[in-house]
Amino acid sequence: MSELSGPSSFPSGSIVSSYQIRQIEEDDLADVITLLSEGFPRRTPSYWLTGLQRLGNRERPPGTEKYGYVLVVDNLSRGVILTIPSLHQDGAEQRLFINISSWYVQRGFRGPPAKELYRRACDHAGITYTNLSPAAHTVETIRSCGFQQWTSGQLVAVGKKWHGSLFQKARILSTTKFRSVDICPSEAKLIADHESFGCLTFLLDTPYQLSSFIFVRRRIRGLIPCAQLIYCRNLIDLVEYGLTISRWLAIRGFPLMLIDACAPIEGLAGHHFLGKGCKYFKGPRPPLGIDHTYSEMVFLGF
Repeated sequence: MSELSGPSSFPSGSIVSSYQIRQIEEDDLADVITLLSEGFPRRTPSYWLTGLQRLGNRERPPGTEKYGYVLVVDNLSRGVILTIPSLHQDGAEQRLFINISSWYVQRGFRGPPAKELYRRACDHAGITYTNLSPAAHTVETIRSCGFQQWTSGQLVAVGKKWHGSLFQKARILSTTKFRSVDICPSEAKLIADHESFGCLTFLLDTPYQLSSFIFVRRRIRGLIPCAQLIYCRNLIDLVEYGLTISRWLAIRGFPLMLIDACAPIEGLAGHHFLGKGCKYFKGPRPPLGIDHTYSEMVFLGF
């Protein structure tokens, strides 16, 4: 998805005197699809049906929402927000992330109820909440709910560095070659899961370490193919072996990389777009590197 939909303003008053916010249930899905299709007219009902089926069938941490929350007024669904929980490895520790996505409330039911719907989706302490595609008119609101800017732009780039010496040479391993290296089960599962979701996945094997990379397939302005980086524990690996990675992606039809970044990255050739694709988070700060795995980028797409 390219953006979230939501109220453009929150007046002090609202025509809604009584409302309910509760988790989305299976019986709500038809109404949820109608609301999302209305709020995001570029997306078809079949797009939302497919996305909700993926959310319903995925593994998720115990005690977390299956789909998200719905705003109900007079027994009718008037607003929706999707929540996508997942566990992320941070060294020896597992951390709970919840990606907030696809917020929409019908006109006439915005104001305080809409803001409360958003708050309900991100009100637990100790959880890292992410908003990966906020519309410009919602940024003030999500900031008031405690979100901070994570990255402030995006870089369209290709790699420049290449290590051709015997002692620094790197190789790229696809999942079919994982048996030749020692990779922890959780990392292997992460790569295998995202390959099954249609992502571009590989291991970078260098003399110093193994590094996992996951990209999603994108088209800039709907035309130019590019691979958006959604997982990399250390961007230094991307820079130091950038040409090797760019060649691997180009062979598969993706000549450009799209990377979340606050500024140009030394060692990569390209253009930085300040203010484009900004990402936000609430709660414990995400680890260094990039990790948008098991998020709307994978389950819903662009």
